[in-house]
Amino acid sequence: MAPSALPSLLAVLAHPDDEVLLAGGVLAQHAAAGAATAVVTATWAADTHRGAELADALAILGAGKPRMLEYADARVPESTPGRTRLCEAPLDEVVGRIVGHIRELRPDIVITHDQYGQLTGHPDHLQTHRVTQLAVQAAGLPHLYPEAGEPWKPGALYLATHPQSGVGALGPLLARVGKTVRSIPDDQVTASVDVGSVAATKWRAILAHRSQVEGQRALPALLSGALDDVRHRILATEWYTRLDTSPLVGPVQDALTPQPPYPAVWDTIGMLGELFTALDTERGMTPEQQWTLQVLKVAEEVGEAAQAVVGAWGTNPRKAQGSWLHVQEEVADTAITSMVTLFRMLGAQAPGFLTEVLAQKSARFKELRCGDS
Repeated sequence: MAPSALPSLLAVLAHPDDEVLLAGGVLAQHAAAGAATAVVTATWAADTHRGAELADALAILGAGKPRMLEYADARVPESTPGRTRLCEAPLDEVVGRIVGHIRELRPDIVITHDQYGQLTGHPDHLQTHRVTQLAVQAAGLPHLYPEAGEPWKPGALYLATHPQSGVGALGPLLARVGKTVRSIPDDQVTASVDVGSVAATKWRAILAHRSQVEGQRALPALLSGALDDVRHRILATEWYTRLDTSPLVGPVQDALTPQPPYPAVWDTIGMLGELFTALDTERGMTPEQQWTLQVLKVAEEVGEAAQAVVGAWGTNPRKAQGSWLHVQEEVADTAITSMVTLFRMLGAQAPGFLTEVLAQKSARFKELRCGDS
């Protein structure tokens, strides 16, 4: 697989199933695009049923093997028999163990719970938020936890959250069992990520947490009883608040579906787009008229490429036989004109838009291939 333009991700979350409920779409999208993804789970033991379920869910998401700290769940002592509850474990110990994973994996971005313990304020969510924030800062400082490996500072910490406007159908589902969503004001959300293209993958990963689906109060169980369209709406968007962690080490992007470091070709595309836009604006054309003319130019280039194919086959009696090199040149002109068109419509967002569309198509193609096997 070719290197991904998307940043590598490490999610540090409290329980098995948090990884898919809070960040499953982003993890699946990045994994499908070739980015490194991993998950650290603070509670439950690997040899329990929930440890096995976590392994199955991570395999579906493409997020590697479980990395479990094996502290006890605050509300389920049998989650790790004989071990300290996460909320009671020595702070320095927990932070140091997370630092070890950060330095080993060297992620560009770390994801964890928000400061309100999203979704419902579980004490393990709140504690995981606290220790992960400390670990992200400590991981870049060489004098802290030197035994944990070479220092590494992730570029950003993203807090999985839920805006007030996005509660939607999730609120009534949780209300049935006496729970509420701890949402935040909309203006505190810095990344709203459409993960609808991998919602089916996300749902399969949720179903891998069988004990939670078969229960009554857990969110996987509530989702399993929802109508398909309602469940899709709930799963198709994920929200995050970004916390910068400068100084920066390594490649860092501005969002979870980021603008990659673009090749020099986009500099030329941008100059052409700006030139054509300036000329058309001087002629008094509206943006919509300019875009229409530019799309027709793409069609013209396609026609010229088709004529070049006819010439290469020598089937036009009015013209001498052409070459396949000419066909390749016309195809290149078509591609360049298409890129200029995107730039004129989207400006600096065009490279990121094209990258995102390619990633979505790649994910759908891989799902089709898996379905055919």
